[in-house]
Amino acid sequence: MKSKKGRLLTIIAWALIALMLMVGCSTDDTSSTTQNGEASSDNNEQGEKKKVGVLIADFSDQFQVYMMDGMKEEAEKYPDIEFSFQDAKYDANTQMSQMENMVAEGVDAVIVMPVDVQAAVPMIDKAAGANIPIISVNRKLLNQEKAVTYVGSDSVESGRILMSHMAELLDGKGNIAILEGTQGHEPQINRQKGIEEVLEEYPDIKVVADQSADWYRDKAMTVAESWFQSTLDIDAIVAHNDEMAIGALLAAKDAGKAGDILIAGIDATPEALDYVEKGELAFTVFQDAKGQGRGAIDAAVKVLNGEPVEKEIIIPYELVTKDKVAEYRAKYE
Repeated sequence: MKSKKGRLLTIIAWALIALMLMVGCSTDDTSSTTQNGEASSDNNEQGEKKKVGVLIADFSDQFQVYMMDGMKEEAEKYPDIEFSFQDAKYDANTQMSQMENMVAEGVDAVIVMPVDVQAAVPMIDKAAGANIPIISVNRKLLNQEKAVTYVGSDSVESGRILMSHMAELLDGKGNIAILEGTQGHEPQINRQKGIEEVLEEYPDIKVVADQSADWYRDKAMTVAESWFQSTLDIDAIVAHNDEMAIGALLAAKDAGKAGDILIAGIDATPEALDYVEKGELAFTVFQDAKGQGRGAIDAAVKVLNGEPVEKEIIIPYELVTKDKVAEYRAKYE
């Protein structure tokens, strides 16, 4: 039988052992939590992608489809960056809501093709106020100074090329009709400005009709049908884009006037190139959709990496006649 003193020493010894075990377990647990926490943090840092919002005016517009193709091809080079494409469906209010969501989400940059440059002013102010870098593509902003860069083409120049070549085909005289894009859109304003600048040099070319078809083929077809059903004498139709030019061509075919009226547009989409090759569209003006898309993604990546970016990245328009169709068709391959 142990003495009281022996029992006391035994209790103390066991207590010390228990205490050491508790301290050891506590140390191991703390170390494990810290390491796991650090590993988790490291994984978050390594796995968390930077985010770029891409606001597109309308996914159904053929030119914008090709532009997004260029964007997505370029974006594949950067798997560590998440690109989120948003369709405004040509609604400025929808695009404003999309921008507000991106600002709230805290995206690292925004690429924007504005639906309406006037309506876009407050949404650009909101993003700039949140210190989110802005890259405008295809359409310059009214408050472009708040963007890092503009990637696109000179819309005024496209109007000049379109009207200059049509004036040559008309030998400087005749009656023309104009199909405009949606009123207030940057390309509508500036393409029309280019057309009018050229018309000032040709007093014998008369504008007998001028109407918006909102960039759409079906609307252009309806507008052109009404012209052909009237008493208007039309020698040529110039359209602010190829979709409207094709709409006018289809209406001319239905009216039996396809061979009598020169029709041309802007963009040089693959379908338009087919019509130029067949001689049904007089010509088109190439706007490098994929090039603009790739350029916008490249600019956004440079911004995220802290690299310098030019204030404007201009991709020139080019006249496309029948003999050049193969060359420009290859750009889509």
